[in-house]
Amino acid sequence: MKLLKYVTLALVITLFFSSFSINKASANEISKDEEQNIIEDANKIADQYDLTQVSEDKIPNDSMLNFDSIEEFEEFLKQEQVQEDNGEYNLGSPIMISPMAAGGTKTYSYRDSSATGSIRSYARVTRNTKGVVSKVNIWSEQTGFIMGITWTQSSTWYNLNSSKKGGKAYVRGTKLYGANVVGQPLGYSKSVTYTVNF
Repeated sequence: MKLLKYVTLALVITLFFSSFSINKASANEISKDEEQNIIEDANKIADQYDLTQVSEDKIPNDSMLNFDSIEEFEEFLKQEQVQEDNGEYNLGSPIMISPMAAGGTKTYSYRDSSATGSIRSYARVTRNTKGVVSKVNIWSEQTGFIMGITWTQSSTWYNLNSSKKGGKAYVRGTKLYGANVVGQPLGYSKSVTYTVNF
């Protein structure tokens, strides 16, 4: 009789904890409809910020931005847009490569950055002794680590002002965003053109 009580008690305890773990697992899972709603909402928000959906396979798993809600994802994109609109990371002053008299070479830079890395665009400008631009080399690079963003340059060009002593260099490329929004892996791309004044 005692044995039957112990077996019954053990069975009740086992069933209690197994039902608890089943309930906990089902609470963490979301339905296919909820997954689809998250993806649709994220895509609508991304579209507002000129992001184009790409296969998440293009994004390395170790560089995904994690968002616990659609609102967090939208806030991130809003801050990115504010920085882009305000040109907050424009390093107005040139980086000197060599001393200049009337002519010489200077490298000018524009930086789009986060706390841990940046995308830098450069224009190395050579001027003759009269100060007229004779050569412009343009390039860009991603330095450090920007979580969830990968930069790929696609083209460069420049325009001189009427005196030919200054101008603007342009670097066009793609920022690839990897996002994990409420557990849904998503990939987006955005065409970006950085301007370097010289």
